[in-house]
Amino acid sequence: MKPGLHIIALVALLGTAVNAAEDEALPPYFAPLIAGKGNEIEACYTAILARDGFDSPACRSTRWLILFTQKKAGVAARDYQDNTGLKEVISNLTQARNRSRVYVQSPAQTQQVIDNIRTVVGVARSELKDDKVSRCLADIRYKNDLTSLYCDYALAVINITLSALTETPPIKMRREDLAPVLEQALPAK
Repeated sequence: MKPGLHIIALVALLGTAVNAAEDEALPPYFAPLIAGKGNEIEACYTAILARDGFDSPACRSTRWLILFTQKKAGVAARDYQDNTGLKEVISNLTQARNRSRVYVQSPAQTQQVIDNIRTVVGVARSELKDDKVSRCLADIRYKNDLTSLYCDYALAVINITLSALTETPPIKMRREDLAPVLEQALPAK
């Protein structure tokens, strides 16, 4: 074999080993969940990040998805009463499902939000307790969708709270501010 072919073969073997090591974190029977459509797993992961939302509707349905996948594969179903184990599986599923997507956080766009960023982020942080608001962040992060119904809801709820809290003129957040504000509202963990 020529030396150039040796290098190509070595690179191919190393690449295969790296991909196999990454996929070892998840058993092969999770392949349908990784390839599946929908945003339920990502919404659960975002709810966990936002508020340890293991009891959110997205996490309840994700638990069932995992359980049914294990049953269908004929493996012993693991009961994820331990939230640490569940968070690890959901994190790994989210990463595996979104390897090719690149999410770039943008700064706040409107001057009114930039000037009042602490207030706006504080309101958004309190609203992230609402599953529909954290679901909006999942739509933004993993589908790059600022126009979902969840984001319409989040924008309305945050603006209603802001108008009740602030004096004249009230702070009004716009759709383009949703992504950076919600990202900053996530608790640091």
